Amino acid sequence: MNLLPLLVVFPMFMAIVLNFLHGKDKLIKYSSIALAIILMALPFIPNYGFYFFGNHGLVETMTSGIAYLFNPAKQLILIVLTLIASLTLISSAGEKQSGLVTSLVLMGLASVTAVVLSEDLFNMYVFYEITAISQTGLLLATGTENSYKSALRYLIMGNFAGSILLLGIGLLLSISGTLFIPEIHAQLLANPTNPVIYGGALMLIIGLCYGSGLPPFHTIKSEVYSGAKPFISAVLQTFSKFVLVALMLLMFKLFYGLPLFGNLQVLLIVISILGMVFGVVMALLQTDYRKLLSYHAISQGGYVAAGLALGTPLGFVAGVFHAINHVIYKSALFLGAHIVSNENKTSKLDKLGNLLPVMPFVAFMVLCAKLAISGVPPFNGFQSKLLLAEASINANLPELTIIMILVSIGTFVSMMKAFYMIYLKPNGLKDIEELKKDYNNPMLKYPKFSLLILTILCIILGIFPEIVTNTLYNSFDNFLSTL
Repeated sequence: MNLLPLLVVFPMFMAIVLNFLHGKDKLIKYSSIALAIILMALPFIPNYGFYFFGNHGLVETMTSGIAYLFNPAKQLILIVLTLIASLTLISSAGEKQSGLVTSLVLMGLASVTAVVLSEDLFNMYVFYEITAISQTGLLLATGTENSYKSALRYLIMGNFAGSILLLGIGLLLSISGTLFIPEIHAQLLANPTNPVIYGGALMLIIGLCYGSGLPPFHTIKSEVYSGAKPFISAVLQTFSKFVLVALMLLMFKLFYGLPLFGNLQVLLIVISILGMVFGVVMALLQTDYRKLLSYHAISQGGYVAAGLALGTPLGFVAGVFHAINHVIYKSALFLGAHIVSNENKTSKLDKLGNLLPVMPFVAFMVLCAKLAISGVPPFNGFQSKLLLAEASINANLPELTIIMILVSIGTFVSMMKAFYMIYLKPNGLKDIEELKKDYNNPMLKYPKFSLLILTILCIILGIFPEIVTNTLYNSFDNFLSTL
């Protein structure tokens, strides 16, 4: 029995159901926890292979209908995606208006799952747009003036980027006659010098940059992350990273082997480097902790894109492994920020301080996540950054390795500065007893639990990276030869 649609249909259906329960906080709270457990089982249910839906058949020898491909690498991505979404649902259990947040998280989970699974361009586009809508909704759910302004700007830019992406898909459809990705690739190989291909490729790259937050959309994406409540930002940046992975792999599936592919690859590497550098430079300038974390999410997205853009088996493994590691330690950092700013109602670094004796265990977990994002052993970020460096050297791009190392040094400096400002710096406004009263909120047990799970994963994947990399090596060893 074909159960793959459950991965998309179940969270989308529950998003609709829970939306009708908005305001019934106690019911939503227990439903969210139950859903978090159920969702974690979903990626283990379907079998691997192609799946076709929607009156699938052949129209003039071309495949029609919705096509999904499920394989071990996609299963791994969906396990991590579902884990972060589930931990966000658990963290939201202590929040007011959690019904709205729960529905939007489920909608985003369903749409990103569909983007990852899709093997037809139009279905991928539809769920790409739904992902943007759910991200905007989660930002609006924060309910502040800044979040409303950021959401409006994100929607305006989304109208532009989404339209360009759709136009690019239309151009590829016009010269291939199909939306099924393997057939588009075959048609493009049969007519590789058609200038329309260039237009389609560039338009898809614009859509990729908007969906993932790479330049020139890095500023608006960082506003989305910093404008939302930090525990929501955890899942927002997770959605963006896996959309980035899906669209980067799409570029290979469509254009690999064409004359333009070399130039396209160079363009993607340049955009990746700009994302890394802009992100870390902007992060170093921030005095607000949430903005600092948001720009680091952009910078780490540059690492992911750079690994994938190399186009080698090791590059694919390193890029996807770093995406997985990044969403884990970055979600941990956002949850740590949520715990810190929840009672103080501020994330300004100069108004925080001396929290180490107030919450030593939280400080330890956040420090682990900070060392992970900085690429310090034995945490997971070290393992994936090491693979990225090895992949770029093997691809005869030692300059890229040097840039990655320099960006990591900037990340370490920025993260240690923030740790000092929040946990070690004397707080001139309140003494320790006052701070302990501020943070004695039983509702914070939910984000603390989520933070603990993510910290454990940072350590486990740092010591045993083969848990993930073995599956990725098996999936990407022959990826290009199958195109």
